[in-house]
Amino acid sequence: MSANINTVMYVGEKPWHGLGKRLEKAATAEEAIKAASLDWEVSKEPIFLNKGSAPILKHHAIVRKDQNIPLGIVGDRYVPLQNRSAFSFFDAVVGIKEAIYHTAGALGQGEIIWILAKLNGVIRVVGQDITEKFLLLTNRHDGGGSVQILWTPIRVVCQNTLNVALEGTGQSLHTYLRHTANLGLKVEQVRQALGVISAKSEIFESAAKRLAAVQATPALLKEYLERLGLAPKAEGSEAVRSHAQSVMEEVSGLFEYGRGNEMAGVKGTLWAGFNAVAEYADYYRSPKASPENRAKSLLFGSGADLKRRAWKEALTLAR
Repeated sequence: MSANINTVMYVGEKPWHGLGKRLEKAATAEEAIKAASLDWEVSKEPIFLNKGSAPILKHHAIVRKDQNIPLGIVGDRYVPLQNRSAFSFFDAVVGIKEAIYHTAGALGQGEIIWILAKLNGVIRVVGQDITEKFLLLTNRHDGGGSVQILWTPIRVVCQNTLNVALEGTGQSLHTYLRHTANLGLKVEQVRQALGVISAKSEIFESAAKRLAAVQATPALLKEYLERLGLAPKAEGSEAVRSHAQSVMEEVSGLFEYGRGNEMAGVKGTLWAGFNAVAEYADYYRSPKASPENRAKSLLFGSGADLKRRAWKEALTLAR
């Protein structure tokens, strides 16, 4: 498959990268893992400096067994979480009947896999502006990080992924689990860390309504974009200032005419400002980047960080 996005299944509209196998309806765990071609396993293998030598101590290779491809280097305590076990783990966390699998896939040769599960119910910010509730699980076979479970709202009208954090609420929307022997025993720990999902939804809905109640004047919108580094500064080269000016104009255009931002109750508010930044990050920020690099950015990198900062700064300005 092109673009180094190894396998993808999806339900509904084709994802922005244009790749994958479409299912007519939301999948069960078993259907999703087969449709995304994730029904393969990895093994933890010794590493040798050369043929006939003793294995290198305290280091092992994670090998994709069906293709005999090394995916990463790990330490002694690392315990692989198999793809099928990741789906089962997700089922145990959210409840088999409480979520339906919406998207699943792998990046590269299988170094990173992700599972996106849609939860029951919706969040209604204002009028017909509806946000759906998802949980995202990511698992890395390259030794580059923990298993992550993230609560990820998605705004229906534009399919923006709203990577948010609830600073100051005592709630965490991110759970990180190390690949160790007791990983399978942590289901209840994860459920407690996620808290009651409906409570998180209420916190998010209340905060989003607060943003929708604040009109963003031109001066306030400019301050917001300046805080996020999306507006030109006095210092810097002409090229840097010119690029920043273009970015500010693009985001300002999305603030006025972005998907869903002309809806009654949304137009001209800080909620529209936040969604303009989210839409910019999801669709326009890195137009020349490969689909894989864009996916990594939105899942783990600067794209996700930009949206989290945008949420935090919007709430700060609303206060």
